[in-house]
Formats: sequence, structure tokens, C-alpha cells
Amino acid sequence: MKYQAENAVSSFFYYMWNAWSKEECKVVFGGMYLHFWDKWSGLADKAIFGAAERFFAELSENNQKLLVERAVTLYDGRAFRKEPDDSDILVCKECGSRQLEIQAWINANTDERISYVYDDNNGLWCDGKWCDECGDQVFFCTKAKFTQKMQGWWESCCFETKEQITGLKVRDCPPSENTQTFIDAADQWWNSLDYEHKREIYNRYNSKNE
Repeated sequence: MKYQAENAVSSFFYYMWNAWSKEECKVVFGGMYLHFWDKWSGLADKAIFGAAERFFAELSENNQKLLVERAVTLYDGRAFRKEPDDSDILVCKECGSRQLEIQAWINANTDERISYVYDDNNGLWCDGKWCDECGDQVFFCTKAKFTQKMQGWWESCCFETKEQITGLKVRDCPPSENTQTFIDAADQWWNSLDYEHKREIYNRYNSKNE
């Protein structure tokens, strides 16, 4: 793919800030994506600011090219792709992943989709709907609904769980207002995370997704 250097730079940073996720990592690096996602997560956990530059610097020239070409494919440096609304994006109802598949009848000669195979029996069956991350047939829901589900779970967490997740401690807050100060600080930490980071934490602490 041919692209102008200045557009590639702006596309790369816009892509890393707005679209980079575990799913995107899989698109870019294929079967090696877990290695690269672990590398990214380690850099981002230390300090999110500058993580994109550090991540890029640690890649081989070929892998740098793969990443930049993906960024330019989505964003040309001038006109940015409009992301669909969360209420229009389907995710797995169990784990929140966008790596979904659905069975369909396909015309053998034209490859045209005729119809979907599944019959959900008024929402009672999930036959024909598949989550690649769960490795199982699942129900789908919107990203917006799953985000609300994660938020509800976070708000229901006890202090001990929030301490484990955030690394913050109630005892470190001013004695006169330690409870509310801790709650505010923990919520600020949680709200600073993107969808994928919240999803990783949610799945780690919920037995259905272990």
C-alpha cells in the first residue's frame, strides 16, 4: 500500500488511540497476536502515555509495516473513519468479545448470503451463533449493553475487590473521609480504562468467563 509519510504518522497515532484493541492486534499480527498483545499490555500498564511509540520501536521493520498499513487502511490521515455506535455493535453476551460468527445459507455458485441458519426460538436457543474467544455457542448483545453490565458489576464490587484491581488502599486515604475518597479514586481509575481493559478485568473476576 502506498501512502504519504505525514498521513501515515497521523493515521498511526489516531489508530492506536481510537481503535487499537485485542481484536485489532489479531487482525494485524494473526496467529502471533497474543505475543504482541502481551508486549503492548506490559508497556501500557507501566505508562499509557508514550506506549504507542515504545510499542512501535520494539517491533521489527516488517511488523512495523503491518501495523502502519492497518492504520492507513482505516484512517488516511485526513478523513477518519466514523466508528459505529456502541448500540449497533454486537458482542458476546458472556465475554464481550467482537470475534463472533453466525451460520448462514450461502449460494454455492455466487457466494451470496441467502439467510441465516439459526432459529433462536424466541431467545431460548443460541444455535448457530459462535464466539471465537469463548469457543462455544453463545447469545449476542450490543456493546452498549455489555458496557452497562460491566459498569453494574464494578459498582457492586466490595472495597477489597476494588483494592485488588486498582492497587489503591482505603487506609491510604485521609481518615476523616477515607471511604468516599477511595470510592472516587477507584471510580476515576476504572473510568479511565477503555472497553478492552474493562472487559479483561470483568472476565477475570467472573466465573462464567474463567
